[in-house]
Formats: sequence, structure tokens, C-alpha cells
Amino acid sequence: MEGTSTALVERARRKKDAEAFAALIRQFERMALSVAYGVLGDASAAGDVAQEAFIRAWERLDDLREPERFKTWLCGIVRNMAIDALRRRKPAEPLGPTNPAMEPQRWTANPIEEVDRRENARRVAEAIASLDEASRLVVTMRYYEDLSSKEIAEALGMTPAAVDMRLSRARKQLRALLEDEAQPQTARAGRAGGNGRHGSKQQKVRYVRTG
Repeated sequence: MEGTSTALVERARRKKDAEAFAALIRQFERMALSVAYGVLGDASAAGDVAQEAFIRAWERLDDLREPERFKTWLCGIVRNMAIDALRRRKPAEPLGPTNPAMEPQRWTANPIEEVDRRENARRVAEAIASLDEASRLVVTMRYYEDLSSKEIAEALGMTPAAVDMRLSRARKQLRALLEDEAQPQTARAGRAGGNGRHGSKQQKVRYVRTG
């Protein structure tokens, strides 16, 4: 993968090869979306930023002295542009998962399982959106894009140890958030189940009496 992307960068930079750069976009589009989403918490806005970031990367490709570092270089561009977009955002605009996590719109064989899966994805996306910006970034870059601590550190200007520490802290926060949300749902389900059983018993009594 890296050898291929390095060769594409060389072609795009030296020959102004638009097809080579289009291939780079296909390789790294999802990563760019994840980085932008980590900052903005909004998939629609993240898509706009990612598109603008690729345009800027194309325009500044001559500035990249080490083609093998294209991935982390692009991450830095996306992050900086996402931060700029966040600063321009009106104070009234909410930060949250308006279209969470690039979920494919498809049904599994079991619609009930699909509903549960989407609900779980929504809960995870909302929990990630509630993290601070740096934590959202490292979580999305690690778990959505499978980047190493070293790659994340290079892109964000952190040390690998700092990335690992922030990931550990973010995992604990997410676990606590998801557990706190799950408890009221479990209690409501239990009450609903109890009411359902009580209701069916009442219906049976009424049926016997009227009979």
C-alpha cells in the first residue's frame, strides 16, 4: 500500500498527473473523512472539508519533500482545515453526530438485528462526539482508519506515548458514557415488560369474567 501510494505521489508531483492524484483520493478519502469528522462531529461538514483538503493538497504537492509521508501530511492538512471550519461555525450550530460514522445503508437478513446495529452505531457516534477534539481525533484515526500511534502522532504533532495515553483515557470515557446510557434503557425495558405481563393478566381476568 505505502509503496503504491509513494509512487502515485511521485507521479502526481513530478508530472502533474491528475489520474495518479485521483487514485490517491480513492485510497485516502475515507481517512480524510474520519479525521475531519473527528474535529467537526458532523459527517456532512466533514465531507466538505475533506474535498477542500484534497484540492489544497494537489495545489501544494510540491511542498511535500518526502512522498512516503503523504498520509500523515494529508492528515495535517485535513485537521487544520477542519479546525478552521469549526472556528467559522456559528455559535448556535450544534456539535453532534447529525449523520454519524459513514454507515452503509443496507439491511441484513434480520431487520431486528439491523435496527439494533444501527441503534448501537448511533449511541457510539454520540458518545464519540461528546469527547474533546483531540480524543475524537485519536479515536477515529485509530478505530475507523486503523492508523498506528506513530502515524497519529506525526499527523497531530504529538508523541506516540501521548497518543496511547489519550486513547486509554478516551476508551474509559466511552465505556462510562455507554454504560450510563444503557442502564436507563434496561430499566425502561424491564418496566415495559412488567407492564406488558400485568396487562395481559388483566385482559385474561376480564375475559373470564365476561365469559
